[in-house]
Amino acid sequence: MAGLTLMELMITLVILAILASIAIPTYNDQIRKTRRAEAMIALTEMANLQEQFYADNFRYTTTVALLPYPATSDGGSGYYSLSIPAVTTNPPGFTVQAQAITGMSQANDTNCRTLTLTNTGVRASKDSSGNASTGCWVTGE
Repeated sequence: MAGLTLMELMITLVILAILASIAIPTYNDQIRKTRRAEAMIALTEMANLQEQFYADNFRYTTTVALLPYPATSDGGSGYYSLSIPAVTTNPPGFTVQAQAITGMSQANDTNCRTLTLTNTGVRASKDSSGNASTGCWVTGE
């Protein structure tokens, strides 16, 4: 009865290691993009809720709690913190923001750390240094 030699076993392990070194980063990248997409959806939903709030109260709010929406993009797991950092009064307007929570895995998304959406539909993003970044709102990036 023939068995595997040590050399055959080592070659198999090397091949598996190479495949894992390619697959794991790709998987992590897809997870990061999925969480970012969840934050984008949350911002869009918050913008819609802001418009409803305006229709009911004739003003926008800076308090997320006044909108029937959780304070994180994922309903509590804690990848992005949602806020309304700016409300303008003349003409009325708002900005909603999703900020990657420090210490969580999404904080490693250094190019797209902060996502914003305004009442006029302007989408923007900032990197981990606070500089404007591009490509974050593009599908598949």
